[in-house]
Amino acid sequence: MARKYCIGFLGADWWGSDARAVAMEFRHQGHVLIERNYEDYLPTKWRGSIRVLRRLFRNWMKSEYNKSVTELLKIDGLDFLLAFKGMLLEPATLKKFIDRGVPCYCLYPDVSFQDHGNTIWRCIPLYDCVFTTKCFHVNDPKVRDKTKQLRFVRHGFDPAVHRPIETDAGLSASYGCDLSFVGVWSPKKEAILTYILKCLPELDIRIWGPVWEKSASPIRSKWQGRGAYGDEASAIYSLSKINLGLLSEAGTGTQAGDQTTARTWQIPAAGGFMLHEHTKELQEFFEANHEVATFSSQPELIEKIEFYLSNEEDRNRVRSSGHERCHREPYTYRSAVNSILKYHELTQADRQQYFHTEKSTGK
Repeated sequence: MARKYCIGFLGADWWGSDARAVAMEFRHQGHVLIERNYEDYLPTKWRGSIRVLRRLFRNWMKSEYNKSVTELLKIDGLDFLLAFKGMLLEPATLKKFIDRGVPCYCLYPDVSFQDHGNTIWRCIPLYDCVFTTKCFHVNDPKVRDKTKQLRFVRHGFDPAVHRPIETDAGLSASYGCDLSFVGVWSPKKEAILTYILKCLPELDIRIWGPVWEKSASPIRSKWQGRGAYGDEASAIYSLSKINLGLLSEAGTGTQAGDQTTARTWQIPAAGGFMLHEHTKELQEFFEANHEVATFSSQPELIEKIEFYLSNEEDRNRVRSSGHERCHREPYTYRSAVNSILKYHELTQADRQQYFHTEKSTGK
C-alpha cells in the first residue's frame, strides 16, 4: 500500500476553486490535509466600498494568516507543506518550515509570479520545488534561475463541480446565450470581444468575471456585473451555445502568455462547447475541431462562430467528444497531484540515501 501523507495545505476552499479541487484529489487518494486558507483571513470577493476595509487591514490580516500557518509546525507528523499559489505567505514563515526540515512545495496556477503582491516572488526561491501550470515558465531563464527546482503540471477540472447542468427554463433564461466568456478582464480579451461585437452586433454575448468595469461601454454592457464560480460557472458552460476559451497575455515579468488555462479543461468537462485559441499545448490534449473548436485569427474566430451557431449537429458532436475526452483521460487534477507525490517520494528517498551514506562513511 502506498504511503499516506500528512500535508500542510495553503490555498482556498470555495466551491469551484482549483485549490479545492487539488485538495480533494489528495483526499481521494487517502492523504490527510491540514489546511490554512488565506481567504479566511483576506476576503477576496468583497466589492464596492467595503474593499477599503480590506486595504486598511491587509497587513493585519496577513500577519494573522502567517501566525495560523506557523501553527502547522506543532504537528509532529507533518510530511510536507504545499502552497497553492502562496498568497499572503511571508518568506520568514516559510523559512521556519525549512529550518525544521519540512519539505516545501508550491503549485502555481497563474501567468505571473509578480501580479499578486511581492511576497509570492520573494518566496519562490525558498520552495524545494515549484510546480507550475504554465509551460513557458520552464523555458524562462528568470524563473528557472529563481527556483531550486521547476516542474510543469497541467490544470484540471473538479468532477464534483464541473459537470453538465440539466436544462431548465429559468436557468436557460439566466445563462443561455449565443456566446459567453467567463474570466478576468484583460486588454487582449476586451479587444477580441470588441471585434466580435463589431462584426456580429446582433449576437447575444454575455460576460462574467472580475474587473470588466474597466472595459469600454459596448463591452461593459455585455458584462453581467459579477464573476461566476462553482455551479454557476458550470451552468453557463452547459447552457451557452459557444463558450470562448480566451487566454491571458504576458504578465509582469513574463515573456509569454497562456497556452492553456483552467477553462481549457473545465468547459468541456461541464458539457460545454468550447471555441479556444489555437495553441501547440492545446493540441497535446484535445483534437482540434473534433473535441474542441479552435481559431488562430480574429477573422477565423468570426467564421467559426457563424458556422457553429448555424450547425447545431456539429456543435453537439464537438461538445460530446470533448466531454468524453475529459473523463476518459481523466483531465482532473490527478495528474498534478501524482506529479507532486512522485517528486516528493523520489527526493525524500535520495535525501535518506544521502544521510545514510554520510553516516556510514563518518562524514
